[in-house]
Amino acid sequence: MNPINNETINTILDLADGDSDILCDLLKSFLNDTKELLDGIKYSVINLNWEKLEFNVHTLKGLSATIGAVPLFEVCKQLNEDLKKGEIKKAISLVNSLNVKYIEVVDYIKSNYQVEDET
Repeated sequence: MNPINNETINTILDLADGDSDILCDLLKSFLNDTKELLDGIKYSVINLNWEKLEFNVHTLKGLSATIGAVPLFEVCKQLNEDLKKGEIKKAISLVNSLNVKYIEVVDYIKSNYQVEDET
């Protein structure tokens, strides 16, 4: 399964009248924004800050949905639900899966769209 849904990418391109530069800008923004979110997620887990963790995961979930990163979205969704229910141990067990899915998305974007983050 691709880490990004091709139908979503095609929809973005349709909305941009086929302008691939707009798609690349969106993907670049995703890379830049999510890098900070992942750092925040790691920091939140280390410091046991569940409120900040929930905020960062929720934000990552939304950004993932925007670009069609379905597997990443699904992990974020489950992690977010577990945090809302107070199931901290269950949520923390998903953080590793979140990191794996995130790396898959980043690698896919960089190799298929030749987009890099700004750092």
